[in-house]
Amino acid sequence: MYTGHAAIALALKSCDPRVPLVPLAIACYGPDWIEVALMIPRARAGMAIYTHSIPAVMIGAVTASGLYALIARRPGARMILLAWLLHWPADLFTGRKPLIGLRPLIGLDLYHVPAADAVLEIVVIVVACAIYWRAFARTAAQRRLVLALGAVLALLQVTMDVVVSRIDKQPWNPSLAQERQRIHLSLSASSAVPAGAPHASCTYPHALFTASGSWGQTG
Repeated sequence: MYTGHAAIALALKSCDPRVPLVPLAIACYGPDWIEVALMIPRARAGMAIYTHSIPAVMIGAVTASGLYALIARRPGARMILLAWLLHWPADLFTGRKPLIGLRPLIGLDLYHVPAADAVLEIVVIVVACAIYWRAFARTAAQRRLVLALGAVLALLQVTMDVVVSRIDKQPWNPSLAQERQRIHLSLSASSAVPAGAPHASCTYPHALFTASGSWGQTG
């Protein structure tokens, strides 16, 4: 997911108002932050096992909640844990994610059906904003703020789907535990599929990288 993770943070905030929204949002995108860090200074294939596999997500969730409890010294560690864990099932609808290792990748791959991805994530945004509205929007100004926030998230989502649809021309390929893999990164015609073919990231369009680790063509 793209903006859907931010919407999930809003919903979780409503469940426990004591937890600041910023740490919740960071935790909801947690695996993506780690993936970005691992791609610096150059892209590397096979990083999904360290960021988006179920064991990696569980380890990241426990670590993040522990750090929150240690640093913040306030209630909310369980919500940080839940925020991080929810990243994997949320991405399952939009991308293709690893289970234990890099094979198989499973998911509905809605990134390659931009209209469906936009509808799904906007529905998540609307539901999350409604939950947040019910919990916190006591005044007219607060209600306008929630509406504006929902509109911004929806606009960002549509923009991302339009951009990705222009960059990434790969076909829709949903999978519920196929062994046959479709590489996530864009390859030249002569390139071979690497053993650790990476997953469909929700942080950046997968057509932006080549299998060699260099930036792909975005034009």
